[in-house]
Amino acid sequence: MDTATAQARTDTAAKPARLPYIDNIKILLTILVVMHHAGQPYGPTGGRWPLTHAEHERMLGPFFHVNASFFMALFFLISAYFLPRAYERKGAGKFLKDRFLRFGVPILFFGLIVFPVLFYLFDPKAASLPAFWFQSVIVEHKFEFAHLWFLSHLLAYAIIYVILGRLGWLGERGVTPRRFPSNLAIGAYAAGLAMVSMVVRHWFPIDRWVFIGVPTELAHLPHYLSFFVIGILAYRFGWLQDIPRRTGQLWLAIGVTTVVFRFTYSAARWRFLRGPETTLDFIWNLWEALLCVGMCLGLVYLFRARCNWQGGFQRFLAANAYGVYLFHLPMLVAIQFALEQTAYGPVTLTVISGIATLAACYLLTAMLRWIPGVKRVL
Repeated sequence: MDTATAQARTDTAAKPARLPYIDNIKILLTILVVMHHAGQPYGPTGGRWPLTHAEHERMLGPFFHVNASFFMALFFLISAYFLPRAYERKGAGKFLKDRFLRFGVPILFFGLIVFPVLFYLFDPKAASLPAFWFQSVIVEHKFEFAHLWFLSHLLAYAIIYVILGRLGWLGERGVTPRRFPSNLAIGAYAAGLAMVSMVVRHWFPIDRWVFIGVPTELAHLPHYLSFFVIGILAYRFGWLQDIPRRTGQLWLAIGVTTVVFRFTYSAARWRFLRGPETTLDFIWNLWEALLCVGMCLGLVYLFRARCNWQGGFQRFLAANAYGVYLFHLPMLVAIQFALEQTAYGPVTLTVISGIATLAACYLLTAMLRWIPGVKRVL
């Protein structure tokens, strides 16, 4: 690589404030999050949800499984990618102030106001809202994070990053382009991720949450934490701008193949995977790790190659995606309860409630962002 090429890549990677393909990926992930939650009352899920529909659709199970295998990991990678430059540009004080404003304010607003009101509406024994709020929040110290667990992790990781920076452990600032990891190295990471996940899930299965400073589903923490670190490295080494074509195509194919396998396995009711429990656990964790790595790497490559542009509509969707993530849960629950007396099936209810929630939340967010000062949070 000559000096001019290296400098061009450094300049490109050092200015990631607006990357159309990254914005487009965030739009896709936001839609997947909403549709994932839209199916919660209507499919086989182990998570909690205020509404339980009488009829369940079995094929929503692999939809949940596939989504959970990669979409939040990719969110962590993208969030981490923009973190080093923001820290270097703003300095520790302003960086943390902005992070508390963008993440801490929504957590407090939803935890102290929105969620207590939501729980009050679903509690037939509650006498009055003020009494219910005082009892649950002040007396019992109940603080619900719900889907904002993601923001609490990003805030915690930002604080840790600042501490490491203060200690001088982050190394040189800026971007130092390095060769993209080989397929062998990526495969080794996937295998290691499968092994670590298998060990963790032996003690903490999926959907078991613990509070370790922030609410955490330990079963998926190896994915989330490692992809957050990868996101920082991707910025430091200019990787997102330099994914080799063959590498991107290979891992996209692996990701799509693992997705197709999961849906086919459930649709055909295959039961050919038999053997010792430990072996089966590793196979399923390896499948999930390959899907996660394949979809995350493959989608970044695909969107950079094919979707690295934005018109006015895409810019609108990208600008309001964060607000949709924040507001979608209470809006979705309200819409699902409104649809409960209809005769639609589980899949139709999932699609209708999800699309209606997306439309309502995009409209709400766009309106709120006109209020002075709100745009700093949303």
